[in-house]
Order: sequence, then structure tokens, then C-alpha cells
Amino acid sequence: MDSAVLVVTTMPLSKTARAELSEMLGPGYTVVDIRSAPDSANIVLTPVVSGNALGILRGMFPKARILYTELQDDERGISFAGPLARIVALEPDGYFVAHSLDALTPIVQTEAKLQLTGSTRRTPLTLSLDSAPAAPPDLTPAAPRDSASGVRQGSASSVTRQERSVEDDESGACTVRWIDRATSPAPKGRWLDLAPIDALVVTLVGTDEPRRDILWPALVAECVVRLAESAPADILVDVAGLDPKIRAELQIRIESEQLDHAPWPE
Repeated sequence: MDSAVLVVTTMPLSKTARAELSEMLGPGYTVVDIRSAPDSANIVLTPVVSGNALGILRGMFPKARILYTELQDDERGISFAGPLARIVALEPDGYFVAHSLDALTPIVQTEAKLQLTGSTRRTPLTLSLDSAPAAPPDLTPAAPRDSASGVRQGSASSVTRQERSVEDDESGACTVRWIDRATSPAPKGRWLDLAPIDALVVTLVGTDEPRRDILWPALVAECVVRLAESAPADILVDVAGLDPKIRAELQIRIESEQLDHAPWPE
């Protein structure tokens, strides 16, 4: 319905899970998969991705609020862990992102009091604002975002948010390179053979357009991961003519595996 708040999920949730989320949100909300989402979406839920992929999502859904989402629901068999979940699993006593010394000061003072009293309580990883009085919501256009991090420039808040997990040991790691073979010269590297993937999607799904099905980027990403584990040479993936939503899904999956990749070709 026209009045519904449209929520888009980029992670591959089942139809049942999306329907349950819609029901939990209540009347006026509709949850859809990225493949069928119009550009008028209000909310986009996505795993942690790079600034490049975030820019793609902003281009696809220019009016939406895009939320990095780490989702773990053991009962429903859903697991989309991310950098913050990995940090929490290490059980630090607290995790803070302070955008100024002024914001850091009360954090350190509070934690010092806990330490001096012998407390072993961990500080929840929640939003931590500066001590300034709360102001009415600012409805003016948002400040420009830093394209690399997605953080609004000039923000004065301290947010307990993980930018990225500690860099993986990438000595000898490969880079995934997206190549339009029809228009671009190929750099050195190993081509990922897409023909068997196309054939498998055709067989499993019964479609005559395998590269428009959500299974295709999932299989491509899995094959890229396996190739990356086998040898350090760059992996070349032909992305000529891909639908923008399949392109975004492919990038999200590659980035969720924390594989180094080149920018998408213009």
C-alpha cells in the first residue's frame, strides 16, 4: 500500500522471515527483498559494507535511511554476524568511538569509577551521546557524509560502533577485480569461469536468465572465496551487463567475507 513504510533487506532472508518481520513491525510496514524493491524505499537493512557499496545502495535508494545490521536469530537459523559481533565475542569491558576529546572525557571518568570500585561490569555497546542538553530533532538536510566511512561530517556524538574489525592477515592475499570484458583490458589474474555457475543456476532454478537470480551472486561469491583461499593471484570476475541489484548483492557478499576488491568499473 502507498502509505506503507517500505523496508528493504539486502541479506538473503527467506520469505517467511521477511513476513514475520513485517508482522512484528506492525501495520503500515512492508519488508521486501532488494531484488523487488523500488527506489522509493524508506529503510534499507544491510550487512557492514565498504563506502563503495554503501554509495551504490544510496544511488539505488536515494531517500532511504541505510542501516548497517548484524542479525543473529538462532531460533530461525539466521546468522549475519559482522565486525561488532566479533568484537563482542572477545568480551572487552567496553567499546567506544569518540569523535572528540570532549566526548572521550566522561567515558574515561565513568570507566575509572567502575575500575576503582572493583566492578567487573561490562559497559553495554550502546549509543553514548555527549553531555550537552538534548535538542529538538534537526529536520534540515543532513551534512555531507564522509564517502569512506559513511559518517556525517561534523558529528559531535560518541557512538559505540565498530568501523571495521582488525585487518586480516593479508600477506599474499588476492584482490577481486570486477572487469567488463567487452570494454576493458584484462589485468593479470585468474578469471573466474562463470559458465558452470550459470548452468547450475539454470538447472536449480529453471530460469533462462541466471544472472538475474539472487542465487547467482551467492554462488559467485562462494567460488571467489574458495579461489582466494587456494592461491594469492588476483581473481577476475566478468560483470558486463549485470543488473544493479545483482551487482549490489555480489559486492555485499564479497565484502561480508572481508575480501579485498577493486572499485566497480564505471
